[in-house]
Amino acid sequence: MTQILDWRPEPGEVVEFETATDLPPEPHDVPASHFQRAHLRLAAANRAAGRRQSPWVAMTFDLEGRADLDALTRAWQGLVRRHEAFHTWYEPETEDLTGFRIPPESLTVRPVRVGDFTGTADLRAHVHRRIDERTSMGRLGLLAGVIRRDTVSTVYFAIDHAYTDGHSLTLVFHELRARYHAARTGTPVDLPPAPGYLDHNRREWRRSASLTKTAPELAAWSEFLAVEDGGFPAFPVDLGNDTGALLPATRLEYPVFTGDEARAFRAYCARHGGGLGAGFFAALALAQWEFTGNDVHRVLTAVSTRAYPRLLRVHGWLVNLVPLLFRLPASPTLASAIPAAQQGFQRAREGYDVPLHRALELLVEEGGVPSIPPMASYVDGRSTPGARDYLGADATVLTGPDNAGGVSMWLNWFPDRADLVVSMPDTPQAAAGVPKYLDRVREIMLTAAAGAHGAR
Repeated sequence: MTQILDWRPEPGEVVEFETATDLPPEPHDVPASHFQRAHLRLAAANRAAGRRQSPWVAMTFDLEGRADLDALTRAWQGLVRRHEAFHTWYEPETEDLTGFRIPPESLTVRPVRVGDFTGTADLRAHVHRRIDERTSMGRLGLLAGVIRRDTVSTVYFAIDHAYTDGHSLTLVFHELRARYHAARTGTPVDLPPAPGYLDHNRREWRRSASLTKTAPELAAWSEFLAVEDGGFPAFPVDLGNDTGALLPATRLEYPVFTGDEARAFRAYCARHGGGLGAGFFAALALAQWEFTGNDVHRVLTAVSTRAYPRLLRVHGWLVNLVPLLFRLPASPTLASAIPAAQQGFQRAREGYDVPLHRALELLVEEGGVPSIPPMASYVDGRSTPGARDYLGADATVLTGPDNAGGVSMWLNWFPDRADLVVSMPDTPQAAAGVPKYLDRVREIMLTAAAGAHGAR
């Protein structure tokens, strides 16, 4: 995960792939998911107020040699026809977020030469501007392009976050490369049909309608919100944002583990009754206790709502935030905290299909929900499609300048390393305090990994 302002693309010839159709869009009656509604409405409000935002997600990766435009065009056309996320959308400026679709067989893709760029800064500025333009359009609001060079070419792709998540980006990486290879070699591409995200939206709304304030499925949420003074937990250090208002955000990126260290830390966690994710949450809780004396750890954590194998082929935003809560034992150590964190993590994940926004709608008074809820995410990305090729292809997720009210964290484990990415308000207090806290979290985990590795 790289902030686009830190992206350093090598110059080259830029070609974009324009998606078009000769048919008018057709309305559909499937409501936007809870996350989509919150996201699209916040983005519309930010646009109206002129606030800085980047409600999109992008990715880049390399192809060997000078990209074959015919093959890449056929690859993009096959991909956008296959996935519903690329030919259905919700109009963000309509009050009810009216849904539309275009018959996928009518979609065509053609390459459009933009020109040669000789400087990195100008190239990055162009791609950034085009991402902002294209992803705010609603209809077919995606950007695809390639930076062509003689030795290596860089593919880039961006779409509104409302229609994609991290797993979906791995699908693009894997499928586009497979389609490109097939188009170049004249071999068939064998891909099963991909279910659409609209079916997921239907299931979510049926699930939401069945929930009430006293539903047993909301017990974990009720307990989470009742701890201490109620509401959402405060970060362990001062962020300079007592009101929780959305402020311009900044991002930090920390290397946490090498591949060997990650495996050693997982082995340590396993010996003490948990997985690597539980070890991460236990380290967060232990550092919190050291900084504040608070032995109750509460955080929202991201979980996938892809509950069935066939949903692994869906391109969309199939993610939920669930309430993670556990108490540290007396005189806590990392070893003694891991079982509590594992139990809390398992309980939180059991509520993967209770939509965050519906739970809060039922349990929290209006105005008590952050516009962008802070969270801590752990993802084991080693088994995702094409994971072994990420390093060689320089696969990168790009994000843009945005806003934050609190701190959000992403611990991502890849075949060669584990990294921690942090988004926080861009205030002097956060800049002074957050790194100190996270350095302690990393120190706790690295010490355990070193001990486990040395014990082999």
